[in-house]
Amino acid sequence: MKTVEDVNKKLPYGNCLPIRKSSLVRSICSKRNCKRFVHRFGLCSKHDYVKNKKYHRSRQKEMYPKYKKKILARANKRYADNKVDILQERKEKRKENVNKARRKSNKYYHENKIHLAAEERKRYYKEREKRCEKTRAHYHINKVKRLKQIKKYNEKHPEVKRRAWEKRYAKESYIFEVTSDVYRYMIMNWKCILMKRDNKCCVYCGAKGKRAKLEAHHIIYKKTQIKLALKENNGCILCRKCHVELHSLNPIRYGKRSKQ
Repeated sequence: MKTVEDVNKKLPYGNCLPIRKSSLVRSICSKRNCKRFVHRFGLCSKHDYVKNKKYHRSRQKEMYPKYKKKILARANKRYADNKVDILQERKEKRKENVNKARRKSNKYYHENKIHLAAEERKRYYKEREKRCEKTRAHYHINKVKRLKQIKKYNEKHPEVKRRAWEKRYAKESYIFEVTSDVYRYMIMNWKCILMKRDNKCCVYCGAKGKRAKLEAHHIIYKKTQIKLALKENNGCILCRKCHVELHSLNPIRYGKRSKQ
């Protein structure tokens, strides 16, 4: 039987290294105060990773799809076991340097914007009713303060409101096969026809003039039947107060339509 010395004698040292004896003790990392065993190039796994980050990152990317399930299961288990400690550690780190943590979270958000939005959408529609109730209750408690904030924001950023209207008109005009500008004028003409028919006063309380803030109301909502949006029989004139009250009594809630 061949020994390690016999093999080493036959192999030329110029081409390859001699085989080590199994009895030899593993060497320790060359970094000061580090007592870990050598991983490669005289460094432990930790210091080797710090020095050759690019190489290790590329290797991780290559191997991740293969061991994805195992890695995620291990990470989830670790998080579940040490959840309180991990959250506490994150809080402390954030308190130490708030600006740095904010920059980091902003950077992460911009890099993974689409994925995060999709995940949030899933979470929202799972707990939609609870969230709506919570926000509704919070709004009614802080109604005056919130309205002031909204008014201030709209005055400061008028383009945001305009953009929202443009999006809405573009979406609705697609059904009538016209541009968003043409559709906007069609809605305005529809309101003028209703004004003439109802003598420029609220159908419910009979309020008139600028103070009443008269608005056109769809009897069958655009959300349910968009094709009836421009029918004369599907509308009436209401003042702002009656219009808001009518919509608050409406059993149909706005939001994502259920797939039939």
